[in-house]
Amino acid sequence: MKLALMKPYQLHEYPGILTALGGACAFIVVMGIGRFAFTALLPGMMASHGFGDDVAGMMASWNYAGYLAGVLLMRKEKPGQRRFNLFAVFLLLSLITTAGMGLVKEWYLLHTSRFLAGFASGACFVLCSAIVLDTLAAVDRPVLAGLLYSGVGAGIAISGLTAGPLEATGGCAVAWLGMAALCLPLAAVSVFALRPSRNYALPLPAASGDICSAQKKASSKYVLLLIAYFLEGFGYIIGATFLVALVQNVTNSPEIAKASWIVTGCAAALSAPVWRLLAARKGYLPVLTCAFALQAAGTLLPVLSSSTFAALGGGLFLGGTFMGITVLSLQYGVLLSGKPSANTVAVMTALYGVGQIIGPIVASGMGFYLAFMVSAASMLAGGGVLFVARYLRDKT
Repeated sequence: MKLALMKPYQLHEYPGILTALGGACAFIVVMGIGRFAFTALLPGMMASHGFGDDVAGMMASWNYAGYLAGVLLMRKEKPGQRRFNLFAVFLLLSLITTAGMGLVKEWYLLHTSRFLAGFASGACFVLCSAIVLDTLAAVDRPVLAGLLYSGVGAGIAISGLTAGPLEATGGCAVAWLGMAALCLPLAAVSVFALRPSRNYALPLPAASGDICSAQKKASSKYVLLLIAYFLEGFGYIIGATFLVALVQNVTNSPEIAKASWIVTGCAAALSAPVWRLLAARKGYLPVLTCAFALQAAGTLLPVLSSSTFAALGGGLFLGGTFMGITVLSLQYGVLLSGKPSANTVAVMTALYGVGQIIGPIVASGMGFYLAFMVSAASMLAGGGVLFVARYLRDKT
């Protein structure tokens, strides 16, 4: 198939590496820090601003509402200069809102900042995923998608490692501003690596009878994948938002709580490529089913035990699975849907985002312990849906 290249580009020895690394840098900025630094800094914010878990849950939900809005607005963007320009604008907005969290104290401004941060991260997630996945498909290096999504985990690890020292220097305000400063060089690398002159767009094949037939066969699996991905969005976000706060409540140790988040980030950064390699060998559905089950087990650990082992194990299982589930689900969804990558990523991420909005609201209404059990049940249900999908009679 002929590649649709926007500008001449000489392939180097390892095609796709620069693009995947540039996308990973973007995800550190807009996801690992722009979205999830909130988790690492939440206990300090609750203490300094004087709000409880109900306000924290609503603030998180505003962030996920913005995320959903950004995803939906970017769903129809096609390859080209405009897609890159929008990506660069929302990357800048993410930097501004991260810094903004350290400059405002009023509750309505904090909520607004989290909404805008979510909007920027949702838009960048769709645009960056589409740019990178298109290029990796075009150069036949889909396995490098694991490197792309490892950026989320790397950002989580960075936020966990820097939260304590920065807070000790000047409180939450300094921590937010310091993290924004760390993001500046990463954003520059991302803009350089993802500029259109260095990336491919692989056109969809023309519709034919065979292709339409294949899509009909795949449609039932695609629907089940969407259901499972919604359940994952609902389930994982409870842990991703409140793990540090829960562990601190259970262990009465801020150090262990922050360590659990560092473990989460490191596991997420290292695990995404591993899950992608496993899927290349064993297939998408068996590996995804396993990941859902492991994540459910990890979610229950800090609820069932107050030990340091349970706290760190919960972070390990959460981080070790959620980005693997993301990369495999999105790539498999693009394969099944037969639609442009940005559209498929947006549809799937929108469902995921609805789950993310509901999750913190549920958690704030029932308390952390019960919410984490509901989270685990949601993940087990998602794994059950994927288990059913494995036995549908088609070749996908």
